[in-house]
Amino acid sequence: MFRFSRRRFLALGATATLAAVAGCRSGGFTFLGYQVGADALYDPNIRTVYVPLFNNRAFQTTPYRGFEVDVTEALVREIGKTTTFRVTSDPSTADTELLGNIVSIQKTLLNRNQQNMIREGEIAVTVDVVWRDLRDGTILSNPRRPLPPGVPNPLLDAPPPPFDPNLPLPPDVREIELPLPQRIIATGRLIPELGETNATANTAIYKQIAEKIVSMMEQKWSLPPRP
Repeated sequence: MFRFSRRRFLALGATATLAAVAGCRSGGFTFLGYQVGADALYDPNIRTVYVPLFNNRAFQTTPYRGFEVDVTEALVREIGKTTTFRVTSDPSTADTELLGNIVSIQKTLLNRNQQNMIREGEIAVTVDVVWRDLRDGTILSNPRRPLPPGVPNPLLDAPPPPFDPNLPLPPDVREIELPLPQRIIATGRLIPELGETNATANTAIYKQIAEKIVSMMEQKWSLPPRP
């Protein structure tokens, strides 16, 4: 009779830890039949991402000059740290392209002290992002709209025609998909009495923007079809 003792539990935990350490190097691993790691979150058909410098259309004053440079650097570091993608500087060899546009930078004064100086403030940054597949033009950041129940999918349900090498290639009748920018809003706190400055708030904003964009790049969850 099998008994799940403390020794067996520790042995199982040690095995899972070793598998996790080995799997992190390759992007993921399988544990108890489930895919774990970055390979389960990101599309394995995408290998490289081209990330040009973000465009900055916000009103730029002295504390926020070059804001787009810091945001782009934070995003490149987050992609390399979290995802299975590799950032490349050559768009001709990249699978996808990630475009960003800083729309606005707003600083709000929330509270003042007795000397009429800032006690608490908040900086809010709005960014529009478009992720595009350079191989076929698909906008990966657009929301996927599934077909209604009962509507056949001609790309999946129709049987493929027999192969004939003498026939010319059919024309490409796909509709050009228009990009719908995904809007991301990040905020940073500013309390000078606690030693927090504009640089402190900006650093928090860089991290938030990078993490939200990387979360947007995860694969969409899909449920299996009902029997």
